[in-house]
Amino acid sequence: MITTKSLAAIAALSLATIVQAEYPELPSCASPFTPFVYQGCYDNGQAGQPSALSLRSGLDTQTMTIEICTAHCKGNNFRLAGLGYYGVCYCGPLVQTAKLDESQCTFPCSGNNSETCGGDTQVNIWADPTFPPYEDQTGIDEYAYVDCWTDNQSERTLFFYQSLDGNTLTNEICQQSCFDNGYPYAGTEYASECYCGVMLQAGDTVADDPASCNTACNGNSAETCGGGNRLSLYLAKDLQSTEPCGAPPGSGGGGTTTTTTTTTTTTTTTAPTTTTTTTTTDTTTTTTTTTTDTTTTTTTTPTTGTTTTSGPVCTTTTVSPGTCEYKVGKWCSNPIPDWTNQKECLTAYSQCSIQRASCFSKAGFPDALGCFDYTEWCTDLNVYCLTSCSGAKCAGGKAAFIKKFAPEGGSPPSTQTWTYPCPTTVTTATRTGGAIQGYPTTSCAVATPTGMCQQPTNKKFGYGQGHSVGDIDLPVVTCNNIKSDYSAGNVFKLYTDKDSTKSPAYSRAQFQAACADACKSQFQQCGSVYVEGVKTRRLNSQSAKDADAACKAQYQDCLNVNKDVKDTGHCTSWADSC
Repeated sequence: MITTKSLAAIAALSLATIVQAEYPELPSCASPFTPFVYQGCYDNGQAGQPSALSLRSGLDTQTMTIEICTAHCKGNNFRLAGLGYYGVCYCGPLVQTAKLDESQCTFPCSGNNSETCGGDTQVNIWADPTFPPYEDQTGIDEYAYVDCWTDNQSERTLFFYQSLDGNTLTNEICQQSCFDNGYPYAGTEYASECYCGVMLQAGDTVADDPASCNTACNGNSAETCGGGNRLSLYLAKDLQSTEPCGAPPGSGGGGTTTTTTTTTTTTTTTAPTTTTTTTTTDTTTTTTTTTTDTTTTTTTTPTTGTTTTSGPVCTTTTVSPGTCEYKVGKWCSNPIPDWTNQKECLTAYSQCSIQRASCFSKAGFPDALGCFDYTEWCTDLNVYCLTSCSGAKCAGGKAAFIKKFAPEGGSPPSTQTWTYPCPTTVTTATRTGGAIQGYPTTSCAVATPTGMCQQPTNKKFGYGQGHSVGDIDLPVVTCNNIKSDYSAGNVFKLYTDKDSTKSPAYSRAQFQAACADACKSQFQQCGSVYVEGVKTRRLNSQSAKDADAACKAQYQDCLNVNKDVKDTGHCTSWADSC
């Protein structure tokens, strides 16, 4: 829980609060593959509701096309690809929302305006036809035990944590949750935790000692549910593609064919080496692509035999600077900016504080309990700005603060290398027509983390201004820091994502709806972090029943106190955001 020191500092300064480890995405598929098939227009959910697909990719949203998004989802082993809001690419194993009329998906793609990329809260979804139909699968009997696998909190073997009752967990319950969501991999750990995924993350391997998976499942002592940093791993192969990236289209996953002929042919292919370097402002990424010389030999005989062909092999190495400053479970914070004076220091504090709601919602339980420590780190920064950063004392800037209050987790510059079959053809999408209007192009740092919606007070349950239930504060609704979005009439933004372009925006007429969504987001975090923490005895507080009742009461009070709230002339210009 947040410390007494932190609570005192927050109360004294009368502050309001708030606003993906990031998903370890693989490179997009560079080899030819069977084209995805269009499925339709789908609801992508409002703030606090599930999106249509489980993963929002980190691809550049300003150059997006259908081809780019489907290649990325193919390379990451997902069945489905979705495109929304001019060029946001999503991937997932199953659609989680309702199908809509095609008239609701009308936004042109940012990289090719002859293609459609969803709508404001809608997505166009495409499916990889090389996956066996999901409806043909029989259920959890598809899962077969793989082995005892290593795991660690910083890089999970399986990324998608399932919020299930740990006290009754069995392998079957975990597998059912993974199957219901379309994940081919299922794994149980430490008696009470369940994880799913479409692939195994790099760095984790089969355990040296299979017997290290030795913890009985809480729901069935006759079953084993992993162990400490050990995962009992299961796989349903029929939930995987029969032609993963790199397999020739139509091969059914293999590169081997049977032929009958009377000739012998030997072919040698030599491919050149290519190096590409890209430099961008603030973040520099160097990518080196090497195509090795490869000899391809094809031998056939007068009788039926096997012919194996291998093509040129490409190696891609990417070196990127660290972008994760403070790491909590599956979530990483954006680095705070440097400063030379107190005003800039307080702006850095705002960028720290505005990300707290994102931490609680994205870190994944039980890791999300570490978001209380992140909150305290932000509070330390605020106190530092107000008490230590004035005049010459600010000369050390961010480095001086980091030296005294080092962030936890985080990552240094990283180097990643992949090997894959070289593409035989390159398709370039050419954008035609006029520019896409309304796409975010200019933004600024949010100057203050103080929100416009009101935290309710209730003496019976003990919550009020500065002390919300479980210290899960109300997410911030304030001026929209994306200039083009603001200019389009969406003057307010609910900061629930560390990347504000992914946070929902609202017009002046929708201000009350923004506050209602903030209340809902707080309620969901209260249940998924605070109540779960009490249930699992990771937090020493009231009973789980009382904690749940307090969360529900706060949510209802929040809706009531904000139902008639007025914006009172806030955010009259975009400059008010900065």
